[in-house]
Amino acid sequence: MSIVTVTVLNYQPGGQYRAFANVGRWMIRPFKAEGLQFQKLLGSGQNFGLVPNWSTYVFLGVWDTETQARHFFQTPDWQFYLEKTQATGTLWLQPFKSQGQWDGRNPFLTEVALQQNPPNQPIAVLTRATIRTRSLLDFWRHVPQARQRLNDHQQDLLFSIGVGEKPVVQQATISVWRDAAAVEQFAYRQSGHKEIVRLTRQRKWYSEELFARFTVLAMEGTLFTRVDTAISMPA
Repeated sequence: MSIVTVTVLNYQPGGQYRAFANVGRWMIRPFKAEGLQFQKLLGSGQNFGLVPNWSTYVFLGVWDTETQARHFFQTPDWQFYLEKTQATGTLWLQPFKSQGQWDGRNPFLTEVALQQNPPNQPIAVLTRATIRTRSLLDFWRHVPQARQRLNDHQQDLLFSIGVGEKPVVQQATISVWRDAAAVEQFAYRQSGHKEIVRLTRQRKWYSEELFARFTVLAMEGTLFTRVDTAISMPA
């Protein structure tokens, strides 16, 4: 089964121009690496909002194997992108549920049957959508409400970030929760979040969307050193 990596790059104040230039560099010349099936270099927004966070970017990769991913992260091509960072962290994930499309495909489906997340183990959730032009105002008007729902669950939320491919139009969220029960509580038993989901369907905000859940195999790097959870890669 494939391995998914989500690497957060937090740059020094003096490295913000270089960080932004890296996005353009990657768009012209995406990474070429053995086993890399799918990749995205994403910007982030301050507090999930429209104001860009010029210091923080996210690289998402889908790999055939963990070995190939770890080899890539040691290459000069990747090390170049680490210059002028002040903190980094990588989530090592394995998909167990994924529906929808990203650029016309579902990058998290494999030939191996997806299995349920083990109980009492952290779980990551990724939501991603392309917002219809006619729905932009309505969508962004409801973002503060959705952000507040996350804030209401801080005791179960280990990490969260709002990212995007194209400003305003293509947006995604990545979050890590203590266990599946915490996600179920937030997604299906919390009336405010259910209302947001209902609106997305009723008003047809998205022209393309994807929802995926992952088992968290590891959280590595300085950004995650204070996360209170015991996770290790399987032998």
